[in-house]
Amino acid sequence: MNAQPSIAAIVTAGRSSGEDDPLAAYIQNGPKALIPIAGKPMVVHVVDALAGSRYIRHIVVVALDPAAGVKFSVPVEYVPDAGGILANTEAGMQYVLAHYPDVDALLLSSCDVPTITPSIVDAFIEECLRTDHDLYYSVVERPVMETRFPGSRRSYIHLTDGDFAGGDVMLMRPSLTLSNRDLWQDLANARKNALQQARLVGLWTFFKLVTHRLSLADAERRVQKTLRIYGRAVPFPYAEVGMDVDKPFQLEIVRADLEARAASVQ
Repeated sequence: MNAQPSIAAIVTAGRSSGEDDPLAAYIQNGPKALIPIAGKPMVVHVVDALAGSRYIRHIVVVALDPAAGVKFSVPVEYVPDAGGILANTEAGMQYVLAHYPDVDALLLSSCDVPTITPSIVDAFIEECLRTDHDLYYSVVERPVMETRFPGSRRSYIHLTDGDFAGGDVMLMRPSLTLSNRDLWQDLANARKNALQQARLVGLWTFFKLVTHRLSLADAERRVQKTLRIYGRAVPFPYAEVGMDVDKPFQLEIVRADLEARAASVQ
């Protein structure tokens, strides 16, 4: 890895799943990415954080129609909607590798973590690149999340070394491909359900999880074996990577946070 790695960021900004979405009243048949927060569409906050990173060289936004007229602070590249979250992620990866084959890594982020900042993005990248793994997945321990965002009511997986919420920021090497598409699709479908995720990696792993006998290292090893990739869970001290907006009360939490942040710099 170079002293100053070159990283491309992929932001998934697909459309809501429909009227059953808890945020349907806010979305108005449009994408979640456009919900206004502190004077900007939600996706703009995410892109601003990525644009301020010292490592991000390219930003690709997937599934957001350029005709929506979102004004970003930096140039972004658009990739059309390919369907669900897995298809959109794959489309973004293929675009980056076709246009920027020399990047050192790809950073994946959803559009709904608007409280991340450039320094948080840099800290995550730097922590990941201390080791030589294929895939890095951010996790946030319960005390970190609940201290930073009280009342956020995240879903946690209960391990011997703590309770962890999954983050919405990942880093992967360009050599990593979606070699087992069916399994990746299952993981995409289960991404909000920790128990469903555990079932995918085996009955014994699931049993250890529900009896609170599974450690983060155990889970990591099992995922490596099942997915056949050298992955690393990154316990991260910044709750912002796990504060995604899925429900109205979570939207109000991040809205209050970002409005207070904007007021403090005026």
